[in-house]
Amino acid sequence: MREAIINAEELQILLNLEDEISVMYPLYSHFTLFEASQGDGYKLKVLQGEYDFDINLSHFHEYSQEMPSYGDFLECLLASGIIRYENEREFAKRLNHYRNMSKRVYFCPDTNILYHRFISSFGLRPFEIILVETVKDEIEASLNFKYSPSQILEIKSLARYQNFLLDEFVNRRMKRSRIAAYIALSEYQKLRLSALEVDAIENSSDDKENNDRIIVKTIRRFEKERASLPVLLTADNAMSDLCRAEGIEYFFFKYPHAVSADYCSASQLRDLIYNLACVFGVIRMNSIVVFGEFRGKSRKDDLKLRFLDEKLWERFEKHLKLCRRLNKLGVER
Repeated sequence: MREAIINAEELQILLNLEDEISVMYPLYSHFTLFEASQGDGYKLKVLQGEYDFDINLSHFHEYSQEMPSYGDFLECLLASGIIRYENEREFAKRLNHYRNMSKRVYFCPDTNILYHRFISSFGLRPFEIILVETVKDEIEASLNFKYSPSQILEIKSLARYQNFLLDEFVNRRMKRSRIAAYIALSEYQKLRLSALEVDAIENSSDDKENNDRIIVKTIRRFEKERASLPVLLTADNAMSDLCRAEGIEYFFFKYPHAVSADYCSASQLRDLIYNLACVFGVIRMNSIVVFGEFRGKSRKDDLKLRFLDEKLWERFEKHLKLCRRLNKLGVER
């Protein structure tokens, strides 16, 4: 078998070589997540629902939290911009109202909004964003949970299919750390370049409810000090309850369903494959095993490809070398 380490953008080379895409999770039984056919963009067909995920999760007992869930799949689709919140159009209408107000309006994403990369995919202006320190603390607190060799052995004993793939995960990030490191932290770092960072009223803790309270209280202080209107963006019912109790302006986003994913652009499909590989740890795209977590990974955008088709490998290697040589020329796109 041939292997290659690539970055997320270089996934596009693979997509260019395949007209039909089938993505599966190899540790579940016959578990094709979706199929994509190329045309004007990609037509998608989602093949697994919540029940299908739950049946497979049940085999992993105490390690079920480490295995891919329907919620993970949904959030990967959201973070890729392929599906949108159910009430996003309502937010767009309210956004016009906010921007026409005489008072300066800021938008403050809750932690889950960063995990869904809503700010980037929707296109809010960076200078309209405030980032509460507690949100960064919550992301950073999830970064460094790693599997021990004994944990991997236990998960392998529960996995019925292709458990040898888990060998790549020894001493590597657990699922919550992968989500934080490869999706949420990347979104935060991108936003902080232009957004306004706000110190929290007190230090964060391991208690999510307490952290939610700190975020809301910090926004309340910001509102008084700046004579502005901060709007908290959240997809968490508990957070919206806190906002109502404190009299804070907020917008509550409603989760969509995965079956809404029926079309995407090439860049969205590339992002989805990257997100799935990182969150699930490993996926299979056609005849290629794609690792988002693997031994020796040093850069967050890196993926490891394992080719099961020698001819495809030869075609891919040729194009990869050509693309890398062109990139070294430094020609601006």
